[in-house]
Amino acid sequence: MMKRGFILSLLLLVLFQTHAQKTIGAYKIASTPVIDGIIDSNYFASPDSAVNFIQLEPEKGLKATQKTVVYFAYDSLYIYVVFKCYQDPGDIVAKIQTRDVLGKSDDVVLLQIDTYNDNRSAYGFLLNPLGSQTDFVITDDGRNFDVNWDTEWESAALISDDGWIAEFAIPFKSIKYKKSSTDWGINFGRVIRNNFETVYWSGSMTQDFRISESGLLTDIKTPARKMGLVLFPYATLRYENNDFNETYNKFTPSLGGDVRFQISSNASADITINPDFATVEADQVQINLTRYELYYPEKRLFFLEGNEMYKTRIRTFYSRRIEDIAFGGKLSGKVGAYNFNVLSVRSLEIEEDDEPPAFFTAARVKRDVLKSSMVGLTYADKTWNNGYSRSISGDYLFNLGEKWKLTGQFVTSFPGDFWSSSAFFVRFAREDNIFHYHIRYSDLGDHFMENINETGFIHDDDRRELDGAIEYRWWLQNNVFEYIQVVSDNNIFWSQKGILRSWYLTEYVNFYFRNKFNLTYSYNNEFKLFEKEYYNHQHSFSLGYNTDEWSSARLKYTLGRNFDRDFYLITGDVSFKVSDKFSMELSSNYVNFTPDTTNSTRLINVISAQYYFTKDLWVKVFAQNSTNIERIYVYGLFGWRFKPPFGAIYLIYTRDQEQIPSENKQQADIFFLKLTYPIRIW
Repeated sequence: MMKRGFILSLLLLVLFQTHAQKTIGAYKIASTPVIDGIIDSNYFASPDSAVNFIQLEPEKGLKATQKTVVYFAYDSLYIYVVFKCYQDPGDIVAKIQTRDVLGKSDDVVLLQIDTYNDNRSAYGFLLNPLGSQTDFVITDDGRNFDVNWDTEWESAALISDDGWIAEFAIPFKSIKYKKSSTDWGINFGRVIRNNFETVYWSGSMTQDFRISESGLLTDIKTPARKMGLVLFPYATLRYENNDFNETYNKFTPSLGGDVRFQISSNASADITINPDFATVEADQVQINLTRYELYYPEKRLFFLEGNEMYKTRIRTFYSRRIEDIAFGGKLSGKVGAYNFNVLSVRSLEIEEDDEPPAFFTAARVKRDVLKSSMVGLTYADKTWNNGYSRSISGDYLFNLGEKWKLTGQFVTSFPGDFWSSSAFFVRFAREDNIFHYHIRYSDLGDHFMENINETGFIHDDDRRELDGAIEYRWWLQNNVFEYIQVVSDNNIFWSQKGILRSWYLTEYVNFYFRNKFNLTYSYNNEFKLFEKEYYNHQHSFSLGYNTDEWSSARLKYTLGRNFDRDFYLITGDVSFKVSDKFSMELSSNYVNFTPDTTNSTRLINVISAQYYFTKDLWVKVFAQNSTNIERIYVYGLFGWRFKPPFGAIYLIYTRDQEQIPSENKQQADIFFLKLTYPIRIW
């Protein structure tokens, strides 16, 4: 009996230790450390540190193969985090210098802080050994994240003889938090690219960014957040000589900006007047083999705070629907168990699109329920002279344990008949980092899209839809394979009258070899009913090298049938570093249609080159051509973030030239100067 009792006690102890939440104490320092990649002695004075990282992949639950030590400290203005990453310097992979594009293709470290300790939302900060930054917000316990969100923070990285060091300094004023709480959810992560490893401090995670599986930061005394006011003015000067719209030798200045009023530590208000809608990055031409609209991310500062809240599957508010803006206001934050975002914007008339001025209003409230689940409510409205479109949406996400998820949404819109202007879905899924499978049923009324796409974004309506997917990755790591990944994604839907409108079967397999080559094959077979019945199919074969990293090469061949046309598509792309500061990306896409009644056969070539003097001072050249209309587009940018991320100056030149068959050659030359400068009033 004593022996059995001892064994039972031992098993309970092991079980408790396996699932116990790790903690780290916040250490307050008196002097401000220098953020230079060299560990300050202030950090070593901390009685606590984060060690013993555990693999998420490839060997889930095992100890990390490389040692990582993390220190956390703070003062009245900043939180400070230092990673000491032990590793052979020759094994470090660091290629990316562009902001907000880090993932698992480089060695990186992750700081994830849940400042409300609500197990649902967090801020994420990534840094690689070159000092490149990525910041983002995470919601719904890791299900959604928005990398377009930006905030002010300092960092530095330094490669040493025994690995590399990463330092973070994040102002309290750059994040929202619950001022009365002394505990935050926290996690530290690291990607060890050479070993294909992703490791976390908090223990054996089920998925990346799973906030409810984080550790706990204790004894942090957040400063009393005073009200603050920050101005984000901008000025642009545009010179254009344009054959397309008869604009010749014309200078066009523009002024505007945003105002952010920090009401408290957990809420802020924003005002915008003539906001800057001028992007400083060029859009790459895409080959679209569908008949659906393409989705583009939001870049305007006014919309970014809280925009991730509207990422529901049936998206009833899509801020890119609002084009030129006269003025607008927004309120966002979290109070108790409620997240909220409310905005109202007045748009300008767009004569060439016959678009009248309108008021756009959107409101979103999410309430925390259970351990890491939520329910939400969204209202979206567009009102113009003699017309309106609005919708009300309710949604939910229930995390049923570590791996099971139940999600759903119901939307009704106006004007119109209730059921034909409504939609809903319900989805049941089981997933972790190596497998995923789900089944979902959706129902969209036959007049739903007409209302919703005035303020939101959906591809289609008039469907009763069933879809499911299965995905699995085997980490073999033997003499031949690193891993094998298979995906099966299938869908079928009927119209509301019971007419079969579409089905598709998509199967995919990826063999990633030990020598870093990979071979993929995918097959798609689909039926589409538009003005007539179409039977499409395609086979894709791809051979790549080092494609899990940024420096890579790939050759892909696709052939099949697309809307009564035979086609084949050849794609090649390569990314490489010419030197430590100079990188290039090249791609070429040739698509051939038979018969080609719409002049769609074309060759698209793209070249992009970037030179970074520092991480915030760079030059970029981008050029692309499309042969079907003899189009050549050249884009050059000089950028200097003198007060990152918001204070910057950009000088841009573009030339867009095309020759449509049987028409005259047209050309547009544009010089563009943009200055943004944040001003903190108090």
